[in-house]
Amino acid sequence: MGLKQRLPLSGGPLYTYTLESGDKPPIKGARGLAIVGDRVFTAVYYSDVLAVVDLAASPYDRFSHIALGPTPEWSIERRGEVYFNDATLCFQHWQSCASCHPDARVDGLNWDLLNDGIGTPKNNKSLLLAHETPPSMWEGVRATAEEAVRSGIKHIQFAVRPEEDAQAIDAYLRSLQPVPSPYLVDGKLSEAAERGKALFFSERVGCYHCHHGPYYTDQRMHNVGSQGKYDRAVEFDTPTLIEVWRTAPYMHDGHYLTIEEVIRDGKHGARGGDIESLTDQELHDLCEFVRSL
Repeated sequence: MGLKQRLPLSGGPLYTYTLESGDKPPIKGARGLAIVGDRVFTAVYYSDVLAVVDLAASPYDRFSHIALGPTPEWSIERRGEVYFNDATLCFQHWQSCASCHPDARVDGLNWDLLNDGIGTPKNNKSLLLAHETPPSMWEGVRATAEEAVRSGIKHIQFAVRPEEDAQAIDAYLRSLQPVPSPYLVDGKLSEAAERGKALFFSERVGCYHCHHGPYYTDQRMHNVGSQGKYDRAVEFDTPTLIEVWRTAPYMHDGHYLTIEEVIRDGKHGARGGDIESLTDQELHDLCEFVRSL
C-alpha cells in the first residue's frame, strides 16, 4: 500500500495556521480531487486557486497554485467562514465548528457537551440568527451568541485563539441569511399555509404567544412539559422558527421527527392553547405554515 502522508496544500508546515503575505487568503477549503500521473489537482474554495501537488518532485518543490480568477476579497466574514470550517484550529485538528453545524445549521444529532454538564445530551441547534435571538444553547447557559462562540472555541475545540478569530466567526454568522422555504409556492404561502397562519395567530391555538416577532421567538425560557429522563432543567429556550423546515428532529432532545409529532404526540402548545381540538386538516395546515417560515 505504501506510506501515507498528509500534505498541506500551502506547502508550509503541517501544523501551522498562518496567513500568507498581506491579505491573501490561506490555501484552505479543498473541494474534489483529480490525479493525473504523478500530479494531484484539487480546487481550493476559499482562495479560488487550483492546487497542484507533484508527487515525483522533492518535498521542497512539489507545490504550486494556479489562480482561477482575481484574488477573492479577504473580508472579516470570509475569514470567519474559513475559521468556522477549519479543523486545524481545534486541538489535535480533528473537528471544526462545521463538523456539527454544516453550513452553520444542524447535523440532526444529539450531543452531550460540557456546556450544561455531562449526561444531558441536547439536539443540535442551527446558528442562523443566533446573534439576533439570545440566549444561546437550549438551557440558555450562554447569555449571547458571542459568549457561545468563545466558549465553543475553548470548551469544545479545546483551543486558545486570538480574539480576532472569534470576532471573525461572529461576523460570518451574522452575515447568514435564511433560505426561502421549499414549502412556499412562487415565494408565497400556499392556501394550506395561509389557513395555518390564521390558526397560529389565533387565540384558540395561541402559538404566537411564545413564537412572535420577526424571528418567531420571545427569546425566553419556558417549561412546556418536555423534560426528559436525562434532563436536569425543566425550562428551555424558545427557538426561532425561521428555517425550521430544515432543522429536524425537534425539541431540545430531538424527540420528534416532524412538526406534526411535536404537536400531536408531544402536546406542544397545550399549556397555552387548545391543540386537542385541531382536526387532522387543521393540524396539517398549521404545520404547513410553520414549515413555510
